[in-house]
Amino acid sequence: MTTLDDVCVAIVDCEHKTAPKAESGHPSIRTTDIKNGRIDFDGANKVSEETYEYWTKRRRPMPGDLILAREAPVGEVGLIPEGIFPVLGQRTVLLSPDVSKVVPRYLHYLLISPDLQHTLEVRSAGSTVHHLNMKDIRALELPELPELPEQREIAAILGALDDKIELNRKTAATLEAMARALYRSWFVDFDPVWAKTEGRPPAHMDAATAALFPDSFGDEGLPVGWEVKSLSSIATFLNGAALQKFPPKESEDSLPVIKIAELRNGVTASSNRASADLPAKYRIQDGDVLFSWSGSLLQKVWTNGSGALNQHLFKVSSDLVPKWFHYFAVDQHMEDFREIAHSKATTMGHIQRHHLDEAMVSLPADEIISAADRIMSPLFERIVALELENKTLATLRDTLLPRLMSGELRVGEAREQAEAVA
Repeated sequence: MTTLDDVCVAIVDCEHKTAPKAESGHPSIRTTDIKNGRIDFDGANKVSEETYEYWTKRRRPMPGDLILAREAPVGEVGLIPEGIFPVLGQRTVLLSPDVSKVVPRYLHYLLISPDLQHTLEVRSAGSTVHHLNMKDIRALELPELPELPEQREIAAILGALDDKIELNRKTAATLEAMARALYRSWFVDFDPVWAKTEGRPPAHMDAATAALFPDSFGDEGLPVGWEVKSLSSIATFLNGAALQKFPPKESEDSLPVIKIAELRNGVTASSNRASADLPAKYRIQDGDVLFSWSGSLLQKVWTNGSGALNQHLFKVSSDLVPKWFHYFAVDQHMEDFREIAHSKATTMGHIQRHHLDEAMVSLPADEIISAADRIMSPLFERIVALELENKTLATLRDTLLPRLMSGELRVGEAREQAEAVA
């Protein structure tokens, strides 16, 4: 029998207190920063160099080590990549693999495989708040490990899929940032108009497009010829249905119910189901824009397949402006909406319809919208395509993972399948 303790040179618990935050520095990894087998270093809190030195005095988390969540969510584990030197947040554990016995990335995939995730879940279920104790972590039984060369091959196959997923994710984030910056420049800060008022040609713009913008502002501070419209007047905000009225029926098609949890984490086995025989307007398809107006306010272009729109979510669409325009128009007001929701003296803060009536956006002539659309629509379509590709890659990875770990699937066969998709 091989245990996790047998294949690690060290298994180190966290400090059981919160490290003081800093504006910049080393990432401090909380359990919520570990999700779906990866660590979100960009979104993590930061600590100073002084705090880093104190917090890592027992052992420094190094590239190639793993961080395991002991609680909330139990069993999530991620690998520390090259160039990252974090500290442990509360309820996390550092796993330092013995590279003479196990390839770190192979151990990572082994720990996120369904069998070991189930074992960790069972081990954690003995208390009111599910958590893993250090004794159980050290004693976690592992299946027989293949030789190191085969471990490296398996890790390389699965890793290539994850690397492509991560590259796609970063590319999509970069494209969205570019699109958001252009929207803000043209439609919020009016940079092209300001340039023309100062006798300068607008930056990064051809002469034909620049000619579409006015060279002065009106009395209300808007570019001449532009108008102010409310969010509710440029787009339709369809609230979801009370889907308990459409329960799934045996031997009939059903759809996953899309709630705030699904908007954040995607459809899972625990997602509720609804009858597919519901009004068409409440069906969700890839590419639809969804906006949760209560609880955790967020907006997302949906890429998780067909679903049923639940209450507390808007499906946002428009016959007046392109999808990217109303997406970034909502995004423009999101911080204000979150402040409004936070100020509500209720268990679940929310915004109301009148807040959409009161949130204003600047609307130019159709020619300027069309000029922006020639740039923005391809960016938006590429973002959606990358996210859909990631779903395919993740499905393949999740299919190959348990079969490779159990020995059911040979390495060569798995490589062929991965190469065919990639």
